[in-house]
Amino acid sequence: MNLAELYKEMGRHSWKILDAIFKNLWDYEYVPIQLIASQARIGEEKARNILRYLSDLRIVQNKQTEYEGSTFTFFGLSLYSLHRLVRKGHVEAIGKIMGEGKESAVFNCYSGKYGECVVKFHKVGHTSFKKVKEKRDYGDLHFSVLAIRSARNEYRALKKLQGLAVPKVYAWEGNAVLMELIEARELYRVRVENPEDVLDMIIEEVAKFYRRGIVHGDLSQYNVLASSEGIWIIDFPQSVEVGEEGWKEMLERDVRNILTYFNRTYRMEKDINSVLDRIMQE
Repeated sequence: MNLAELYKEMGRHSWKILDAIFKNLWDYEYVPIQLIASQARIGEEKARNILRYLSDLRIVQNKQTEYEGSTFTFFGLSLYSLHRLVRKGHVEAIGKIMGEGKESAVFNCYSGKYGECVVKFHKVGHTSFKKVKEKRDYGDLHFSVLAIRSARNEYRALKKLQGLAVPKVYAWEGNAVLMELIEARELYRVRVENPEDVLDMIIEEVAKFYRRGIVHGDLSQYNVLASSEGIWIIDFPQSVEVGEEGWKEMLERDVRNILTYFNRTYRMEKDINSVLDRIMQE
């Protein structure tokens, strides 16, 4: 997915078409072409030709059902979300992809406001998100809406946790979250020399999250970053607020995941109930 090259190919009419699709995602799985043309202030035939071109580039998906309509692909939603970040002055240049998984694609980028950053494009509709989808009233909305809500959820959680061991977060647009670049590696990729201290730091951060009303919801060795400077916890799209349905079970699962990893990797044993009591003490 080369966002930088494709970005340069987009013209103002293409952006108007994507604007119209974005505005109507919440009302239509596939936005009617007549509505797209009207809101973009482009003739219907010209809009149809642009949509065919965008479909060839895998930016949109066109579909003929009882009406003719279009919607974003993941690639298209990410490109459009990047456009919104650029338009609002948050991003000046996008670099290479740093990593891609089932839930996101992460690129490095440059911001005149914040310097070197990363932009994380959320994906939704995958197995890992189905449990969250079941718990939250997402219904049968298109995956684009779910991806946007996922990005919003992460952005809001990170905003509440600023000042703790999480990335600085700068902006959210569409399915994109702009945040600080952290020079560290995932916990499972490194062999720490002081596992007792690292585990203690993680538990203390989870306790601080709890005191600010946030449960990570998907904590494991894959979203803890470690370096000689300390630890950071990342990836908050599945976070919940303390008091929200299922928060205690999610907190217990987070803690169990971390304790199991340290037990398996470093032969360290801690009683989960004692750790949970420590986290939830007032």
